[in-house]
Amino acid sequence: MELNTLYDIAEKENIKIYNYNIDNVNGAFINYGNINAIAMNYKNIDTTTKEKCVLAEELGHYYADATYSPLCTDITLINKQEYKAKKWAMKTLISKAKMLNHKPSYLCDLADEFEVTEDMMAFAYQYYTENNYI
Repeated sequence: MELNTLYDIAEKENIKIYNYNIDNVNGAFINYGNINAIAMNYKNIDTTTKEKCVLAEELGHYYADATYSPLCTDITLINKQEYKAKKWAMKTLISKAKMLNHKPSYLCDLADEFEVTEDMMAFAYQYYTENNYI
C-alpha cells in the first residue's frame, strides 16, 4: 500500500493528522469523544518508508479499536493494544498472499521489496511463521 493511500484513508475516516513533537515517540493516535487524530513526530521520521509504517500503525489503533488513555500505566494493556495496532498495520502493508509468493530472503531485502521498515518486516515474518502461514 502506498503512503498516499494511507493519508487518503485517514481523510476518509475524518482523522486529522498533525505534526507534533512527542519525546521518544514517532506517532500517537488520539481519541477523545468523537474526535480522532494522529500526531506524527515528523522530526523523528526520516524516510517515507518509516512514515508509512508509523501512519499505518496509528491507523491500526483506530481500525483495531486498540486505544488506551494517555494516563494508562497498565503495561499489559498498553502492550496488548500496541500489538493489535501493529498487527493491523502489518496485515495492511504486507499481505499473507504476497508473503507466500516470496522465496526466503534476507529480512532487509524483503523490507525493501515491500517498502516497509525492517522492524515491520520482522514482525510480519514472525507473525506469519508463528501462525503457520509460511
